[in-house]
Amino acid sequence: MKPSSWIEKAQSLLRQLKWQLTLTYVLVSVTAVFIAAWWAIIAVALYLGRAYADLNWQEALPDVVLPALRDILPSAPLLILPALLISTFFGFLSARWLDARLTSLRNAAAAWQQGDFAVRVTDVSADEIGRFGAELNEMAAELHALLQTRQELAALEERNRLARDLHDSVKQHLAAAALQIGAAEALLPQNPGAAAARLAEAGNLTHLAQRELGSIIFALQPVSLSQYGLVEALRHYAENWSRQFGIAVKLDFTGARALPPEIEGALFRFAQEALSNVARHSHAIAVQLGLHIGKDELQITIQDNGRGFDPAQEPSGGLGLHNMRQRMAELGGEAVFATAPGQGTTLSARLPLRN
Repeated sequence: MKPSSWIEKAQSLLRQLKWQLTLTYVLVSVTAVFIAAWWAIIAVALYLGRAYADLNWQEALPDVVLPALRDILPSAPLLILPALLISTFFGFLSARWLDARLTSLRNAAAAWQQGDFAVRVTDVSADEIGRFGAELNEMAAELHALLQTRQELAALEERNRLARDLHDSVKQHLAAAALQIGAAEALLPQNPGAAAARLAEAGNLTHLAQRELGSIIFALQPVSLSQYGLVEALRHYAENWSRQFGIAVKLDFTGARALPPEIEGALFRFAQEALSNVARHSHAIAVQLGLHIGKDELQITIQDNGRGFDPAQEPSGGLGLHNMRQRMAELGGEAVFATAPGQGTTLSARLPLRN
């Protein structure tokens, strides 16, 4: 259970017990008044017994004690009423004080859930709630530092991936195009036809490099998951991707459920990487993107009708399949692919969900 959830539960329970707590204060105060009165009577009796050893209680009770009680009892409400008012006031203040302290804890936990770790619990009391607030503050500071480190690592990973993609695709195509142009220059005086063929091949390689570079640049465009949510972010990205590369996309989204930010981010990156692979390698004309969110599990699938490849000769550097598997494995899921030459490629991932 999330911290804010059980803090809210405790706060709701305290609201229900607010009047019970106030009533407890009142009962304790009234009980204390009666106990004090009882001991006062006993003390008076003991005093009279010692001061007047020859006192006849049978004569004193109706002639002295009972008349005294008749004079005292009418003024008893004047003693009890202030006790009731004071106990009610302090009981209500105690309940309100505890409610305010739990509200501070709940507000801080809610801010942390939204990613705002600058908020701190300001309760400096030395009791259990105060110590608990201090521990939560320490936990929030550690989480903030961990998230910053994770963001830095993610940025470093993204830069490494970008460098690898540029090296494996754009740089290789441009290097091959340069070789073709060099060969065309050498062939031009003796064999213009062969030189023209080399230049045409260089043009094709340049076009491929341009396409690869466009795919990489498009993948780097930011999409706000916090603004759109996972489903709308995927829809927005897929529609723009389809217009960018001229590949038809069919969307199939079922189920609706709030997901943790880390799962939404991993799924979006998975789909982004898969669509990038389709644009750069598959020669597909149609893609189907499916997201099915169930009670205990979700599945995301990207299926294209491209040229596919031999699974026994899975590319080791260019498709990023290892990173996609690792991304899912870190969340307790798995990523698999199915392909064959001329049969297209299907990439899918399954993740368990906690209720």
